[in-house]
Amino acid sequence: MVLQFDEGDDILGGIESSMKQHNVGEASLLDCKGHIKSGIGSYLVGNSLMTKNFDNTLVQNFTGHFKCGKGGLFGVLKIIPTDLDSHVTVAKGKAGADFEIKLSYYEF
Repeated sequence: MVLQFDEGDDILGGIESSMKQHNVGEASLLDCKGHIKSGIGSYLVGNSLMTKNFDNTLVQNFTGHFKCGKGGLFGVLKIIPTDLDSHVTVAKGKAGADFEIKLSYYEF
């Protein structure tokens, strides 16, 4: 499933609504590219929890796995931005005009 976001779309909300719309219970992130226009995430440096504010941040690398059910979306979206050499867990984010995600899932 390919999700193409418009500028300013809620990233995690878009994943959740797409999974619900297509009755997908569990999915893994296959690809993630583009910019995160704004948002916030967290990452570790040693044993210190740090905050990353996204400001037109380009995604360099990614990982993620999601489950969607009656309680909503459960999972994690981690990215490595080009301006930081750490995995950042995305807490909330708004998509840039070029943001795209590909999810893989199984149909039973």
